Amino acid sequence: MRKQALLLSSAVLCCMGAVAQTLPEGTTALLPAGVKANITQNKQFYAQKNLCVAGSPEKGYKAFFSATDADHGEELWVTDGTPAGTYMVKDIQPGLGTSDIQYLTRFNDKVVFSANDGENGYELWISDGTEAGTRMVKDIHEMDSSNPIGFCQMDENRFIFFATDFDSELEYDNPQKWLWISDGTEEGTKLVARVDCAFPGVEEADNRWGPVQRVGRKVFFKAEEADKTGKTSGIEIWVTDGTEAGTHIVKDINVEPNVNKAGSTLSSSPAHLINFYNEKLFFKAWSMDSGNEPWASDGTEEGTYEIFNTNTAVGDNGLGIGGGVTMVGEPYNGMIVFRSNSPTYGSELGFTTCEKGNYGCIDIFTYEPTNTHQSFPDCGVVFDNLYMFCAATGFDGAVESHRGGELHCFDGEKVWMQYDYAPGVGCDWVKEPLVVGGSLYWWNEGNIDGTTATDTKLHRLDKWDGVPTIVSNIDANGDKVYGLRNLAGDLLYTSAVNNQLYCYHYRQEGYDPTKNPDVMEPEYRTRAEIAAGEGSGVTEISDDENAPVEFFNLQGVKVNGNEPGLYIRRQGSKATKIIVK
Repeated sequence: MRKQALLLSSAVLCCMGAVAQTLPEGTTALLPAGVKANITQNKQFYAQKNLCVAGSPEKGYKAFFSATDADHGEELWVTDGTPAGTYMVKDIQPGLGTSDIQYLTRFNDKVVFSANDGENGYELWISDGTEAGTRMVKDIHEMDSSNPIGFCQMDENRFIFFATDFDSELEYDNPQKWLWISDGTEEGTKLVARVDCAFPGVEEADNRWGPVQRVGRKVFFKAEEADKTGKTSGIEIWVTDGTEAGTHIVKDINVEPNVNKAGSTLSSSPAHLINFYNEKLFFKAWSMDSGNEPWASDGTEEGTYEIFNTNTAVGDNGLGIGGGVTMVGEPYNGMIVFRSNSPTYGSELGFTTCEKGNYGCIDIFTYEPTNTHQSFPDCGVVFDNLYMFCAATGFDGAVESHRGGELHCFDGEKVWMQYDYAPGVGCDWVKEPLVVGGSLYWWNEGNIDGTTATDTKLHRLDKWDGVPTIVSNIDANGDKVYGLRNLAGDLLYTSAVNNQLYCYHYRQEGYDPTKNPDVMEPEYRTRAEIAAGEGSGVTEISDDENAPVEFFNLQGVKVNGNEPGLYIRRQGSKATKIIVK
C-alpha cells in the first residue's frame, strides 16, 4: 500500500472543539474562544452564509463572514488571516439580536450584503471592514424588508442586485424582486428594470459558480417578465448593462407553448452559468428539440445558440431527450469542461470551445458496457496547466482497472488518473478544488487514510504528478472541512466540527508565483484584448509623470516585471494599473 504523507509537526493547539488536536504546521485557528462562524456548508463560491474575500493590492485582502458570540448574537466579522486581525466589524443589530448577514459579495475592497438592523428590516449594506465604514446603503422598502439578493459586481464601480420594494410587492399578484444597480451610495442606488428575477430558488445545487454571472461589463441572470397578464416566456436568460434599455431577455429558448396562457411559452430552466473569458456566457438550457444541452450567448438573440446536441434521441412525446450539463469547471485552454451524458459513453467528460457545433467527450470509465459504466466527473480547476477534476473508474475489487473515485488530469486531449490516493477501489472524492499559493487543495469524501476518520479532511498537492498530503487534524472522527477560500496566497477554511475558521500558510520548496498565480483581481478583458495589451479598465492617475515606474505582483510585492503575468504598474503615489506583459 502506498504511503500517504500526513503533516502533523506543529504544536499549535486548536482553541475550540470537543477534542483538542495538534494542528499541522502553518495552520492557525482564528476565532477567539466562544465565537462560532456561521458559514454555509456547500461547494459554492456564492452562498447565503458566505465566506467572502475582498480587497486590493494596495490595501491588502480580508475575508468577511458572519459569526456568533455570547454578547452580540450573529454579526459581521472580518479576518486578515491572523488571530489579532480577526474581529467583529460592527454590532449591526445591537445586543443579543442577530443581524442575520446574508449573501456577502465582493465589491472591490468592500463587501455588500443583506442585513437586519432591527429597525429597517433586511436591507442593502456595505462594509470596508471597519465599524465606521459599515452602513446601510439604502432603505429600499420603507414599509418592510427589501431582502436584497443576487449581488454581482458589473464593472469597476457598480454592482447589481435584486430586491423587493413597495411597488414590486403590491403591483402584481405575487411579490417580485426587481433589478437594481448601485455604486455603494444611497443616491447611486437605483431601480434598473421591472423584471421578475428568479434567484436563488431555481438554481441547481451542484453549480459552483452561482446563478448570476458577469461577462465583461454585462451581467447575465435568470428572470421572466414582470407583467404576467401579457405574453410571457417563462424563466430564461436575461442580460443587463445597468440601464433599462440595455436590460432584456437574450432569447426565448424554450418555445413550448404554455397551455395556461395563450401566446406564452414555458421556461428553459437555464442553469450552470459561467463566464467564458469575458466573451460569452456558457450555460445549460432546455429546448423542445434537444432537451437539456450546452448553450452560449454574447447577450444578443442572434448570438445565443445551442452549442451541440449531445444526444439526438427523441422521446415518445416528440421532445428531445438531451444529454445534460452539470458539474461545470472553470475555463481551461480555451474550453469549458463539464459533466456530459453521452448515449455512447454515459456520464463522462464533455468539453467545448463554445463555438457552434464544437463538442468532445472522453470516456474515462471504459469497462464494458461502457454506456452504463460512468465516471461522473466533478467540476475541476486549472493547475500546472492541466484541468484537474475527480472521476470514478469502478468499485469492483476483482477488476484491476477499477480504482474508485480519484483525482484526474486532462490536457485537452487525454485523461489520466493523477494518483491512486485511496488504493484499490477506495475513494478520494475531490470536493471544492482550489489553487492557493501555488498548490492545489480540496476536501475529500471517501475512505482514503485507512482509518474510520474519513469525513472531509483537507488535502494538498504541490505539483500535478506529486503525492497528495493530508493537512488537517481537527477531530479524530473526521475534520468536516468546507468553505475553501484564497486569501492572497493563504488558504482559509472552516470546520463543521467546531465552527472554527482556520488559516493555512504554506509555500512549497521552489515556489514560483507565476506558475499557478494567485489572481485576486477581477478581469474584464477578453482574450484578444489581453493579447493586444489593452488596458484592464483601471484608470492610471499619476501625480508625477517623472517618477520611476515600478511593478508589483497582485499581493503587493515589488517585482522586476520581466516575465509575462499580471502586474500593478505604479508611477508616483497615485499610479495604479493592472497590466499583462
